[in-house]
Amino acid sequence: MMTAMKTLRHVLAMLCLLATTAAVAADPAKTMFGVELGTRFLISPCPPGIDTMTSRLCYVENLTKKTPWGSEEHAVFYPSTSATPWARGEMVVDVYQGFIEAIYVNTWGIQGQGTALETLTKKYGPPARSRSEKIAAHRSRYPSKFAEWDLKDFSVKLDGTTTTIDWGRITLISHRHQKNIKAHGTTR
Repeated sequence: MMTAMKTLRHVLAMLCLLATTAAVAADPAKTMFGVELGTRFLISPCPPGIDTMTSRLCYVENLTKKTPWGSEEHAVFYPSTSATPWARGEMVVDVYQGFIEAIYVNTWGIQGQGTALETLTKKYGPPARSRSEKIAAHRSRYPSKFAEWDLKDFSVKLDGTTTTIDWGRITLISHRHQKNIKAHGTTR
């Protein structure tokens, strides 16, 4: 009887530990390169002399800036992998009251938009809205792709190109933060 009680206590203790671990596990849908939307910003500063080729997440302190809507934007370096050929440079993490409310990942524009769209479609399903458009100012023979996903408490957006044909962006942003930005009369 004592052995059965000990075993039962061990099983209960193990279940409690597993439940705690499961509650803290990252939500893959809200995560880009190890940064999770809606979590506390706990990324440490990069050591002096580090560039975008880093082996771990870190942010560059002197690139942090305040936004008109009351958040801080941090330039975050992440480990580069060949599995993400569409990603380019550092990402920008928008932190409001200590929590990550938006993640912006640069892409290789026209060159990376197809792979980025494919990756996002695998992750989130078909977009709620999408379009292709030749941007006259970009003077490109190829259309830029734009897509948006509306999820429970956040949105995902792909801009195939932004300022030029070789720059694009993926945005993960909480609905709460979108409202905050709009309330300040600005867009992101």
